[in-house]
Amino acid sequence: MTDTFRPIGRRGFLKLSAAVGGVVALGSIAACGQKSGGNGAGGYSGDVAVTGLASLIHSAPFFIAQSEGFYEEEGLNLENVQFPGGLDTVRGINSGIGFGTSSTLPVFIAAESGMDVRIIGNVYTAASVDFIALPDSPINTIEDVRGRTVAVSTPGSNSSYFAERTLSEAGLVPGTDVQLLSVGSAADSWTAVSQGVVDVAWTASPLSEQISNESGGKVIWRSRDYVTDWSDTCLVATGAFMDENTDALRGWGRALQKAMDMISSDVEAAAEVYGKAIDTKPEVALEALRNSQNFFSLDFTDAQLEAVVEAGKEQGQITKEPDMDNIVLRDFLS
Repeated sequence: MTDTFRPIGRRGFLKLSAAVGGVVALGSIAACGQKSGGNGAGGYSGDVAVTGLASLIHSAPFFIAQSEGFYEEEGLNLENVQFPGGLDTVRGINSGIGFGTSSTLPVFIAAESGMDVRIIGNVYTAASVDFIALPDSPINTIEDVRGRTVAVSTPGSNSSYFAERTLSEAGLVPGTDVQLLSVGSAADSWTAVSQGVVDVAWTASPLSEQISNESGGKVIWRSRDYVTDWSDTCLVATGAFMDENTDALRGWGRALQKAMDMISSDVEAAAEVYGKAIDTKPEVALEALRNSQNFFSLDFTDAQLEAVVEAGKEQGQITKEPDMDNIVLRDFLS
């Protein structure tokens, strides 16, 4: 991948909250691994590692499953532990928590490095990165960014990958037709746009909907408009944890399926629960879930997994063909 990035400093930026409700990490690594009665004998109690718990839409089923008592019905007493990124989450899972949800690509990267991690289910099946501009911006389509600047997180991140891929799909050459600037988080990215440093910010739901609701920002394009096959986040566990807690993990999957079914069949009720959990306006939570309603699933397709692996190869993060049959356990939750 060519170097199309120019870093800019954060000094002077007024940071917005990276999490839509200011929810911070729950639990602690020191408390991980606490459990009682593995394999469903007396239930399971412990921590769950979750990437972007309070700030990313894929976490909605976890909040709903907990709030609606779906975990309790399966004999589970779980406390979510928030991690900022996929690799951090996988390291936390591998270091003692045992299971959780992560961006899918980092699991393949971790497996290649020798970590004992397995993918046992899908979670969010859409490319989650959005690109947003000020309400009075002359930019209204992806083609309008020619000669402009787009803020991304860091080189090698999901935001940079999807910026380059979607721009290329639209016939633009990153680094030539459009400059990509590394600014950090989605909140920092929107601040950079608001201060006139860049023209378009990367963001992700539900922050996309929050920005639109509070400031009139307009989503110019979504990565999923150009990437139709993708596994954004998945359920992960170590092999050792799976051996010791098979029934608990399957109960976890059933609880999350109930939450996904609620999002699909009664999005208003699901949004009410989700909005309260992340302390955001009901209308923001509802819009965010409606925009993502069709992208929650525990099932994989070959095309989704292949797309993730190809993205890793393109970025030099995956250097050899992964052993899919060993890493991805498609039937574990069925």
